[in-house]
Amino acid sequence: MAVIVLSSNQAFNSGADLWVIPDFSNSAMAIQLDWYNNFLIGKTLRKKKLPLDSNLNAILNETELPRYENLPSPHDVIMIPSSKPFPNRWTVMVGYEQDSTLWSQKIFKLYLDLNKPSLRIFLPSNLSMNQFVESWRSFSSEEDLSIVLEN
Repeated sequence: MAVIVLSSNQAFNSGADLWVIPDFSNSAMAIQLDWYNNFLIGKTLRKKKLPLDSNLNAILNETELPRYENLPSPHDVIMIPSSKPFPNRWTVMVGYEQDSTLWSQKIFKLYLDLNKPSLRIFLPSNLSMNQFVESWRSFSSEEDLSIVLEN
């Protein structure tokens, strides 16, 4: 596994199709990336779900069909296309909950689901590179990736 470490000054250079960022509360870089993306991630996080129409509610009650609530969760992964402002294809926000192994697992699953694109990971401010690499290696040792450290 080849790991390329980038500073925040090199973070926006080309070299990866998929950029993964932590949530806003764990990264100043995430806020900056969202600004360049016209605040798309922030807008998605603030989006309110509309209540069901009364006619639909009546039909669901009469037929006793289950209600599927798709409420946003802080654990959701948010993916936006970002090829216009950045030299990548996608930017994805994966919430960091102070558990490097769980965060690495989510990223690795996303990486596999997208057919192994080139990868750049922006580390949370309170996660060391060594901690992250150790967690990542518990899942895979063959992927090349670049890691961005906040200065």
